[in-house]
Amino acid sequence: MTLQPSTLIYAQYVMVLTTFPEKAFSERSILELYRLRWQVELVFKRFKQIAQFGHLPKENEDSTKAWLYGKLFIELLTEKLIVQTRVFSPWGGLHRLETKQPVA
Repeated sequence: MTLQPSTLIYAQYVMVLTTFPEKAFSERSILELYRLRWQVELVFKRFKQIAQFGHLPKENEDSTKAWLYGKLFIELLTEKLIVQTRVFSPWGGLHRLETKQPVA
């Protein structure tokens, strides 16, 4: 695949379409809101991957709700533990130590 010259030109721009009233929101505030929205999207994507939200029992509404709430609880607990490991660990998280010299 060859990079087209027009691709480099278009890469210099960001296009965000919105229905916000032009007088009520500045361009900067719209971009800030879009960035925030994108962060929320990434959280939901991570939730779906970790908790496997696509695999819920769908035969009964009550069991579906129970599975969903259980998966949300596990996901939020996992997120909390990740934050705590950053505080606990002197390296800022649970990272594998890589040494250049053999330990033994």
